[in-house]
Amino acid sequence: MEFDHVITAEDVGSDKPAPANFAALTEYARRDGLRLLHVAQSLFHDHLPARRAGLPGVWINRRHDRPGWGATPDPGRPVTPDWEYPSLAAFAEAAVGR
Repeated sequence: MEFDHVITAEDVGSDKPAPANFAALTEYARRDGLRLLHVAQSLFHDHLPARRAGLPGVWINRRHDRPGWGATPDPGRPVTPDWEYPSLAAFAEAAVGR
C-alpha cells in the first residue's frame, strides 16, 4: 500500500495527546482538501485531542462489555465521539455496508 503522506511523531516533535500532532494532521488535510475521520480506541490519547482539533471521530470501544479504562487513562471529562463500535472489525463491516 502506498500513502500520499506520512506524518510521524518525530516529524512533529511531540507525541499524542499533544495538540501539535493533530494540528499537523489537520493542516496537511486542509492544504490538500481532504476530509478526516479519526478512528481510535483511547478517549484520552485520541478522541479528546481530536475533538479539540475539530475532527469527527469513531470510538473503537474494545472494553464495551467491561468496566474501567484498561491500559489508557481516564479522559477526565466527558468525550462524545460521533460513532461507537465494539471492535475495528465491526466498524469496518459498517463502513463497507455489510
